[in-house]
Formats: sequence, C-alpha cells, structure tokens
Amino acid sequence: MSSTKIAFTSCARYKPNQPQTAWNDIAVADPDYLLLLGDQIYMDFGLWPFASEYQGKPRQYTPEQFAAVMRRKYELQWSEPHFARLVARMRARNGFLGVWDDHDFGWNNAYGNDPTQPADVHLAEKRDIARSLFHEFMACAPQPPEIYGFQDTALARIIFLDNRYHATPLSVENPVLMGPQQMDFLAAHLQHDRQYTLICGGLTLMHSAENWSRYSAEFARFTQMIAGHDRVIYLGGDIHKNAFSAPSADARPPCFEIISSGLCVNYLGLPFEFDCRRNWTLLTLDPKQVLIDQHDKKGITRYRIDQASWVSQSLGRELRAA
Repeated sequence: MSSTKIAFTSCARYKPNQPQTAWNDIAVADPDYLLLLGDQIYMDFGLWPFASEYQGKPRQYTPEQFAAVMRRKYELQWSEPHFARLVARMRARNGFLGVWDDHDFGWNNAYGNDPTQPADVHLAEKRDIARSLFHEFMACAPQPPEIYGFQDTALARIIFLDNRYHATPLSVENPVLMGPQQMDFLAAHLQHDRQYTLICGGLTLMHSAENWSRYSAEFARFTQMIAGHDRVIYLGGDIHKNAFSAPSADARPPCFEIISSGLCVNYLGLPFEFDCRRNWTLLTLDPKQVLIDQHDKKGITRYRIDQASWVSQSLGRELRAA
C-alpha cells in the first residue's frame, strides 16, 4: 500500500500587504490532505489599548456586527492568493478538512456554553453565526451542523473534534470541553479497520494554559477510551508553536501528541520576516512507519514512529539554506 501525506497547521491572520507565502511551502510538499486546525481567521488579536481588535472585543458586537465582521475576515483570508490556490488544489482532490478554535469561533478563550456571559453578549446567536460561516467557507464538515466528524483514508481514520461549541468554562459545575454526545461519538468511531487513528482538535492535550487535560473527568474518560486502541496520534494547534510529545507512563499525554500552530501569525503585527512563524507539519503514513516533518521559518525537525513497536525516535534537525 502506498504512503499518505497529510499536512496540518493552524493560526492564519490576514494582514494587508503581508503575502502569506508560507502556504507555498505546503503546496511544494504536495500533500494528499490539508488539515486546518483552528484560528483560520482572527476575530480578535492583541491587548487593549494597543490593538484595535483587542482580545474579547467581539463580545461587544451586536449579532449583526459580529456576522458582518466575521464574514469580511473569511472573505479576506479566502481571497489571499497563496491560500486560495492551495485550497483549490486540495478541494480538487477531496483533501481539504479542518476544525475551528476560539478566534474563528468567537473571541479569545470563548466557550459555546458559558453562563458567566451576560445576556447582552448574545452568545447563542454568535456561536450559531460562527458555525454557519465555518460551514460556508470551510465546507468540509462531514455531518453539519456539527463541526465534529470523521474521514477515512487508505491508512488512517481521521476524527475531528469540536472543542468550542459544546464547551463550558472550568468555573461551572462538572465542566466539559467536548460534551457527552461528542465523547460518545469519539468512542464509537475509534472502532475501525484502518491502521492508524488521527484525532484532531483546535486545542492541545497537554501544552499551554488552555488544554484538554484541565477538564479532568472528561480527559480521564478520553485516556481510558484510547487505552484499548493502538496507533493513536492526537493533532492540535492553538499555541503558535510546533511540539512533539510521546505517550508517557502516567498517560500525560496518553498518546502521541503533535502540535503545529502559527503558519501565518505575526506576533507584533509588523511586516517583517522575523515576526513570522511559518509553522506547519507534514505526516507521511505508510504501513511500516509514520514520518513527522515539523517545519518552521528556520528549518525542519524530524521524527519517526515505528509502526510495529509504536516507539519514536528523533531524526534530527535540518536548517534552511541562508
């Protein structure tokens, strides 16, 4: 059986006069699938008073304003020429898939079920506007109106999780990130005949302050769920960094966790190369191994996971030519 190449990344912030040439790097790799794992647009970015669209500002929009701003941001990102060419190519081979995270769901650290938000935030209306626009522009979810779903490839089942719409903040009683219905979906779809399982989410399992492991009861169920399944890899985004973690004896993480985040994000908002991330990852799956190439603006960090032993090894780092 031939190999399958899967590119994934997250976090693209459109800025005028800043071409997103990093999408060309993915195009050169010619993947079979492109997975976008959240923050395809940024409804908010930066801190008040230094940023005009500071974190949390979309909470103040009316539903009409929210819809107009979000649509415009999608239109700008989807018309960015490097991105548009790659998306068209991937759609032509039925290989364009993804999920969302907070900045293309609503605002920084937004949750779909958040009783702490006042009524004038119009959370229910805004989360449904966001979901409708996700389906319109991404056009990839296998079971609308939900974001979560799955896609079978020759060698892997790819399961997509929604860590926003059904989520609650940690401050409520019995907090959840995915919710019981989605957790039941995940348990059912771990049963399949493919060689590998890739589970994709906008958030990480363990990295950064905002991650799934903080939801201890639900994360314990997830850990128990995948304990009976071999060859599971979790793919995530969110943190504007690349990361690779092997499963640990204490199940933190309970499976391989590979993070790729920050393809087109400028921390300082300046039109200079030093301010770019260019982070993305290419997985090459074949019956004997999984090869992981984690790209950034300075080079490539490589890993290999042996299919038989399910043990990883570092293959070193290759720097880009000056």
